[in-house]
Amino acid sequence: MQWSYAFSYGKNNSIDFSEHSLVQLIGKNGHGKSSIALILEEVLFNTNSKKIKKADVLNRYAGVSAYSILLEFTKDSDKYTIFTNRGSTQSVKLTKNGQDISAHTSTATYKLIEEILGFDHKSFTQIVYQSSAHSLEFLTATDTNRKKFLIDLLNLSIYSKYGESVKATTKELSLEIDSCSAKLSTVSSWLAKFSSQDLSKRELRDLPEPLGDELSKINHLKEQIANIDANNKKIAQNNKYKEILASIDLTTVPQPTGDLVVAKAALVNAQNEVAKYTRIIKGTGPILDKCTSCGQPIDSSHTKHIVAEAQASLKNMQLEVDLVKRVVYQLEQEYATYNKSIESQKEWEKYHTLINTTLPNDLYDIIALKTELTKLETVVQKYSANVLATNKYNVDVTAHNTKIDVILQQMDTMKVDFEKYSAEMTKLSKRLTNLQILVKTFGTSGLVAYKIECLVKDLENLTNEYLVDMSDGRFQISFKMNSSDKLNVIVTDNGYDIDIQALSKGEMARVNVATLLAIRKLMQSLSDSRINLLILDETVESLDADGKEKLIEVLLEEEYLNTILVSHGFSHPLLTKFSIVKEDDVSRIE
Repeated sequence: MQWSYAFSYGKNNSIDFSEHSLVQLIGKNGHGKSSIALILEEVLFNTNSKKIKKADVLNRYAGVSAYSILLEFTKDSDKYTIFTNRGSTQSVKLTKNGQDISAHTSTATYKLIEEILGFDHKSFTQIVYQSSAHSLEFLTATDTNRKKFLIDLLNLSIYSKYGESVKATTKELSLEIDSCSAKLSTVSSWLAKFSSQDLSKRELRDLPEPLGDELSKINHLKEQIANIDANNKKIAQNNKYKEILASIDLTTVPQPTGDLVVAKAALVNAQNEVAKYTRIIKGTGPILDKCTSCGQPIDSSHTKHIVAEAQASLKNMQLEVDLVKRVVYQLEQEYATYNKSIESQKEWEKYHTLINTTLPNDLYDIIALKTELTKLETVVQKYSANVLATNKYNVDVTAHNTKIDVILQQMDTMKVDFEKYSAEMTKLSKRLTNLQILVKTFGTSGLVAYKIECLVKDLENLTNEYLVDMSDGRFQISFKMNSSDKLNVIVTDNGYDIDIQALSKGEMARVNVATLLAIRKLMQSLSDSRINLLILDETVESLDADGKEKLIEVLLEEEYLNTILVSHGFSHPLLTKFSIVKEDDVSRIE
């Protein structure tokens, strides 16, 4: 168990209840020894045996607003964890083998914890936590409470539940007998009432054949009428797209094989050559054979030669230019045709995508649609009226026929009801007699008393086994049922019967512990449950030295038991000890 800021304790305290078979918890008065049992009660049952309020559980000196408690325990090889945190609000979480099994509310979760443990807080304070301030209630209680303690502790309440169930069944059976008697008195009046009535049955009419798809057609027509303008607009636009698509020429044109750029470059080069030769020819000017100034002859043969070559080259290049121009023109025509073909293809794809193939070619005619809608609605209205009329007729006929069937069946049954009810009355009366016997059997003087008598004998033997060790045979205890089924506790001191209240504190402590250990052992023999923890708070203080040693010997010999001895004056040299110290109003375990 781990806790923080509960009662007088501070942060991060922990104790392992299963680590040692017997351990001492020592400390001064007011340091918080007894608070450990109260903390255990708080995490298990959301209450404590001292009835300390929740607001007072928090250590007011710690300067915090909430306390928390974590407890781990096992049952039937399953590991359970309970974690509670309480400040202005409370939360509690219960896990089983790591899985959260908490209920929706804290109250329901604590109820689930009780079911897992197999006992409630009151039983816990009797068989797990014993303090010097409170003796074992079983020994000093009234006869009624003593029996109730044993019934709850030894799981005998199931017989009481059976008794309540038998009582409830008896009450129900009495009502059934009254009902049977009432039925007998009504049989003859029923027969007389219906013998003179018309009990003939009528035939049902067949429903008309179900409609086809008229309803879906009506909904479709209504939608068409409601959206006729928009739909006709879509159809018109769609038809326009179809017209455009049909007008597009999709003749395939092969891609030109010539390079238009190269051809144009060749044309420019040729034109440049023509210009060059033209400049040469023009640059020579007129060719003279004589000097215009002196009349002397001039040799112009070289110039003529140059001009002649330039003129020849010019002529060739002009032919080249004409040829290349035709090639460029041809390529431009081919590329224009090819590009136009590509654009036509793109335009065709564009309009093909825009066309909605689900739309009709013709525009919707609202008059025709409304006419068709009216026809269909008339068909549906006539069908519905026919179905309604047929159903109403059939309902009336069914009610009539059902009434006739019931009457006929009842009349047939009533002819033999008198004999049947008479036999049933005899049978029910016998059952009632048997149930009354069971009521007594499961009553307080029946099986429960018998079980208690058997079990207390075992409890008596177990208790005396412990008392032999703890009192050297001085004390014995007897649990006796008298003639009126009262359970009495008798303590014998060296052969003399004495009142249990006459025992000293030390003697009472021995009897308490012996009875408590006997009850635990008896519970373990009756079920697979093993309650390993026992907290004895200041119980040892009222024992003498010999009594303390004998108590420790008995506790060390117990199987499946981990005992916490809480004390402030006694310290056994051979026992493991936890010391509770308190500083600045905050306790801790050392």
